[in-house]
Amino acid sequence: MLGIDLVDINKFRMKCKNPKFIYKIFTDNEIHYGNKKGNRIETFAGLFAAKEAVIKALNLNLAYILRKKIEILHINNKPYAVVDNKIELEISISHQSDYAVAICNNKSLFNEIIIDKNIKKLLVDRNENSHKGDFGRVAILGGSNGMSGSVYLSSLASLRSGCGLSHIICPSSISNILQIKSTESIIEEVKCDNFHYSDEIYNKILIYLKNKDSLAIGPGMGRANGLNKLLFSVIKEYKKNIVIDADGLNALSDDISILKNHENIILTPHVMEFHRLSKLPLEYINKNRMEVAKKFAKENKIILVLKGQKTIVTDGDYSYINNTGNSGMATAGSGDVLTGIILANLSIMKPLNAAILSVYIHGLAGDIAKIKLGADSMIASDIVNNISEAYKLMRK
Repeated sequence: MLGIDLVDINKFRMKCKNPKFIYKIFTDNEIHYGNKKGNRIETFAGLFAAKEAVIKALNLNLAYILRKKIEILHINNKPYAVVDNKIELEISISHQSDYAVAICNNKSLFNEIIIDKNIKKLLVDRNENSHKGDFGRVAILGGSNGMSGSVYLSSLASLRSGCGLSHIICPSSISNILQIKSTESIIEEVKCDNFHYSDEIYNKILIYLKNKDSLAIGPGMGRANGLNKLLFSVIKEYKKNIVIDADGLNALSDDISILKNHENIILTPHVMEFHRLSKLPLEYINKNRMEVAKKFAKENKIILVLKGQKTIVTDGDYSYINNTGNSGMATAGSGDVLTGIILANLSIMKPLNAAILSVYIHGLAGDIAKIKLGADSMIASDIVNNISEAYKLMRK
């Protein structure tokens, strides 16, 4: 059903002479948007027409406007409506002479997305009578000079995926940057420019890991000498769930024997990283993705997430092929976002379920970002920004 509304701009201008009118009708986001425009009154008239169009399309009452339960937001100057903080609808706004016209289509922006009911079952219910410690204390071990963004994205993604506390264990060289950048994350610094092995660094990391429910290793870590020894030592000592990505995978590629001595590890390589880990030719991997993934996971007793189009998740026995995601996600930092999502879920569920659910959520958030922005313009933070939308769709 379509909703259409027409607002007389001159009559609307008279209403705006009452300074309380704007603040009574519009949300803070709408007021900020309208005040930025040179044609301020015309802009607010268009927003008001859009709200009225939403009411007609959904057969609501005027209270939805007065209680600010309808909000008109913009992405790249394209408007859309949010109702009750959950329903997102297509709208258009135009101005003709002395009138503002708005049309609302009650079709959701995300109607084209069909949620996999089997994946939906993996979600863990959130007890209303709980506190932040109940949803996991997670840690990301990584970062280096010039690479603070990697751990930041992982931490933000873990928080958007429901963990209660997210700690970044980083070199002191980037600690100040992260403390300025990260409002919600907890920054725990280790005195070094980049991670490498020393007794002092190793012991400091162990102190930080004492009460953490899951650990991510690798985002932005770099490739310093002795990193392999440091990771071996940490993995040997930390017995809870671990996800290893990026530079963590590269550090392990010379010797992966530590994997067989730990029961709760998820590896998330793309094809080139898997080539380094498995020593198999790239061409052979690309032609036999499922076969080589299952064999590697089984031999090394790990969960393997082989990233790419149709990402594979396998423990060597059970395998899952993901069907969410798009080409816009082939962008710097996308893997760091996936690491953060997995990390959050690892703190509250079994590794295989955590990997499957997280890969699906990651791709779903990317698909939502594509609907809003297009594949060409997508960056990693757009995926993070739509994790919440992905979880809302999953919870419906």
